Amino acid sequence: MQHILEELNSTSRSTKVALAAATATSAAYLAYNHFPSSSPQSSIPSLRGPPSTSLISGNLFLIFDPDIDQLEQWLKKYGNVFAMPALFGVKGVYLADPKAVAYVTTRFTAFPKPPALNLAIMRLTGPGLVAAEGDVHKRQRRIIQPAFSPAQIKQMTPTFVAKTQELKSIWMSQCSGGPTTINVLQWLDHLTLDIIGETALGYSFDSLHGSSNELAKAFDDLLGETAMADPMHFIAGIFPPAAKLPLKRNRATANAMAILQKVGQELVDAKRKEQEILPEGGADDLLGNDLLSVLIQSNMKEAASQRMTDEEVIAPGLFLNRMRTNANVAAEIATFVIAGHDTTASSTSWTLYALAKNPEIQRKLQKELLAFPHDSPTLDDLNSMKYLEWVIKESLRRHPAAHAMQRTPAKDEVIPLSEPIVDRSGKEINEILLKAGETIFVSMAAFNWSTKYWGPDAHEFRPERWANPPEESSVIPHVYANLMSFFAGPRACIGWRFALAETKAILFGLLRAFDFEIDPQMTIKTKSVIATRPMVVGQEPLGTRLPLIVKAKGLRVE
Repeated sequence: MQHILEELNSTSRSTKVALAAATATSAAYLAYNHFPSSSPQSSIPSLRGPPSTSLISGNLFLIFDPDIDQLEQWLKKYGNVFAMPALFGVKGVYLADPKAVAYVTTRFTAFPKPPALNLAIMRLTGPGLVAAEGDVHKRQRRIIQPAFSPAQIKQMTPTFVAKTQELKSIWMSQCSGGPTTINVLQWLDHLTLDIIGETALGYSFDSLHGSSNELAKAFDDLLGETAMADPMHFIAGIFPPAAKLPLKRNRATANAMAILQKVGQELVDAKRKEQEILPEGGADDLLGNDLLSVLIQSNMKEAASQRMTDEEVIAPGLFLNRMRTNANVAAEIATFVIAGHDTTASSTSWTLYALAKNPEIQRKLQKELLAFPHDSPTLDDLNSMKYLEWVIKESLRRHPAAHAMQRTPAKDEVIPLSEPIVDRSGKEINEILLKAGETIFVSMAAFNWSTKYWGPDAHEFRPERWANPPEESSVIPHVYANLMSFFAGPRACIGWRFALAETKAILFGLLRAFDFEIDPQMTIKTKSVIATRPMVVGQEPLGTRLPLIVKAKGLRVE
């Protein structure tokens, strides 16, 4: 709320009154419709858990930006399932039990996102794959999946490598006079935006070179407005009239989405023309290897009864939403580009941070990378680099892109536990009853950080653990490497293979050319926005950033 109040200082009295009314109405609406009070039949009131730290936000900041030591203490004190205060004092349940999490994530239609969260997502990105639920999500995911096949990612890898070489050239110029402090998060944002533009849309953002093209600027404005997790997106999500208030946040979002709509329509019109020149049945000859082209091709191969019309595929936008308004073009493209570049930029930044904090590990990785004879590896080459794989796994474990996900039962549910917990009365229970609409916090951080699964040094960054991963970690729900970093079940990250290949290519190119260090006086903390991003303690007004000392090096190991 602080950001809104600060902006109100320069707004009219009528606007202040309107916003205050909207905020109060939103709070009431949220409390009574989106986060229903726990009934006596629910298990939540009987569960132990930490006290609330705020009358308004509860422990939400601790859920989404947890302290690793505090989280370990909670797990030891309360067990793998406990009550957690959320907004306005309403308690949810924090799940870190593997059987319980597997139950929730595999039954994704029975455990959708809370309505308030989904509306907030739609406010920012529109009704795309991230927001879709139930059969709509199933259908979209089935058609989108071929775009993320191993064969398709192999074709994209040269783009990952080439774009990284562009960033390398820029940094080489900046470091020509000696070691230079560079905000690596900002540059990785530019790099991954350029990569996702070319591989997903066949579009050049040219963000690395400071292009002022309107689509790049629109995304910069949109992400800039969310960099500090402004609460207006949440308020407007659950109380739509708030989006019409004359605030800077609303104006910037509306302007950015208008530009996305215009340029997005131009992109899909080009794909329509591309499709029109194909001969009958010529799906296999579809021009272009970008994601949008592959989606069209995938739809052509669907059974006739399941196939979307050309209008459905092209006109509504990238994620094939059934809503046929042109405005959805911008929203759907925004969904993929934001999700596809922000998470990789953040996770790669955290890897460079970990390597800067652990120079011996950095040197060991550089030795492996520099042993490769040239600068243009294939995906198979990158996958053969064992220590690179270990470093990425360890970074994903220690620095997941998200610390928790929210879900809610669509109806009353009994969730089984892998081991009993002790409730407030001292009774052992082996399952919990949740009422429809209650909030579940599925913890990824608890699984990734727990000494129970990863040993007594779980809080350390140690890639060597992946030479022989602990057997205990095998019970963790996952799609990759016994990690919750990409979530689990049918709603796990659809682009996880894409993200891994992209990260490998980026680290390969940068670590062969540069050494990374960090100012020992600087402290970095996490800030959950779209992904968990680094922020300098004491420099919060500057937003999320990661300044590292970058030094150009020779390409030969001594």
